[in-house]
Amino acid sequence: MTTAATSPSSKGELTRQSILDAAIVRFGRDGYRATSVADIARDAAVSGTAAYAHFPNKEALFLAALDEDAAAVISEGVLHLLDDSVASAEWHETLILTLVAAVDRHPLARRVIAGLEPDVTDRVIDIPAMLELRKTVAARLRADQAAGRVRPDIDASAIADGAVGIIVSLLMAVIQLGTAAVGVYGEGIWAIFTAALDPLPD
Repeated sequence: MTTAATSPSSKGELTRQSILDAAIVRFGRDGYRATSVADIARDAAVSGTAAYAHFPNKEALFLAALDEDAAAVISEGVLHLLDDSVASAEWHETLILTLVAAVDRHPLARRVIAGLEPDVTDRVIDIPAMLELRKTVAARLRADQAAGRVRPDIDASAIADGAVGIIVSLLMAVIQLGTAAVGVYGEGIWAIFTAALDPLPD
């Protein structure tokens, strides 16, 4: 969904965004196979011709809607990492909780993460917002290294990639298996983060 910083200005951009917003809701609720471009155009109060003027086919519309919805989820995680009030020892725990809460507000991202659209699940890994999340985690780690809160001998970029991989996997487990997954695996996962990040005792 759009934000104030990225709100479209021209009529064409507004129409495109209306179509994307309708696609996120409809694809999220009914899935790719059960949804037509005509359904989405009706929901967006535009003609089918207008929809095809912005998206060449249903697949292109679906992928654009998925990218938009998944990026909105990930952006909440990025904002969380930039929040200085979140303690360094807790960011990885609260990041997963932030993403779980965010995905509940984004129906298409939730559907894909839940495994209900298996042909495109891997696309979430490659969207630009995921790269931004990895960069932000790396920046957070470097800042914590400079402050002496994280081991100085680790490669922040490599650890960031691994950390995001673990967090996304846990997010998928929570969505597919329920919050019991955190209860079963959470403590062990936080222990891995502690072992990897905490400064070694003198």
